[in-house]
Amino acid sequence: MSQLRKIRYRLFAWRRFPQLKPSTEPIDVVIPIIAKDLNILPLCLEGVRHQVAHPIQQIYLVAPAQQEIIQFCEEHQLQFVDETSVFGYGPKDLHLQIQTPDGHTLDRSGWLFQQFVKLSGRVGTCRHYLCIDADHVLIRPHVFLTDDQQTVFYMSYEEHQPYYDNICQLMPELALAPLSYVDHKMLFDKEQLEVLHQQLTREGHSWTDTILKSYDRQQLSAFSEFELYGNFVQDKVQRPWLQKRLSYKHLADYDTLCRKWSHSRWSLTFPDYINKGKK
Repeated sequence: MSQLRKIRYRLFAWRRFPQLKPSTEPIDVVIPIIAKDLNILPLCLEGVRHQVAHPIQQIYLVAPAQQEIIQFCEEHQLQFVDETSVFGYGPKDLHLQIQTPDGHTLDRSGWLFQQFVKLSGRVGTCRHYLCIDADHVLIRPHVFLTDDQQTVFYMSYEEHQPYYDNICQLMPELALAPLSYVDHKMLFDKEQLEVLHQQLTREGHSWTDTILKSYDRQQLSAFSEFELYGNFVQDKVQRPWLQKRLSYKHLADYDTLCRKWSHSRWSLTFPDYINKGKK
C-alpha cells in the first residue's frame, strides 16, 4: 500500500459527514459461505441483526448442500440456498487454476464463484440485498441505502493493482475511485446489476464468461466484485469503513466486542488467513 493511499484515507476518515437517513425499504441479506465459516458466522449474524438500519426481509446462506450448514440454517432461522442452484453449476466447474511462481497450481474456482454469486442478483426477493463476508462483524449502525435511494459504499485503504488492471480490461471507460470499495460488505441493486450484466455480455458470452476470460492466471487474486460494482455505480454516497482486523485470540461474545471496540471502530474482521492454526 502506498503512503499516499494511507494519507488519502486518513483525510477522508477524519472528515465530518452529515448523518444519513436510511431508507425504510426492506432488503435481503445474502452470505455465500463454506463449512469453515460457521465458526465466526454467529457473530456476523448478530452484527447484521443489530446494526443494519433497514428492515431485513430474509437472510440467505448460499453454500454447498452439507448437513451441518443446512442444520445451522434451521437453528438460526436462515434460508438455505444450494450454491449449484444459482447458475446451474458449482464452483469446481469454473476450472480456475492459477500457476504460482514456485510452480504450484492453486484452484481459485471457489473464491471466484462466491463473487459471481454476489453479483448475480439471483438470490432473494428484494430489489436490494446486502452481501457481507462471514468473518465480518458490524458493531456500529450502518446505513446502506438512503431515503433518496442512494447506495452507501464504505471505502477502505486496500490497494491491489490486479483488481484495477482487470476493471480496465473489462470496462476501460470506467473512472476509478481514489480509494477502495473492498470493505467486506456491499449493498447490491438488482436493477443496476442488470445493466452491468448487459455491458459485460459480449459476442455471445455471458457476463460470467467475460469475467472468467479476463482473469489473469498469473495472479492469485485478479478480480474483485466490490471494486467492479462500486466503481460502476454512479449515484452513491461514500463513507470510511473504520474497521479493525483481529486474530481469534480476541474472540468474545458480541456485547463484549461492541463494548471494547465500538468507541473507535464500526466493524471487526477475523480473517482466516491470519488465523490459520490458531484457536
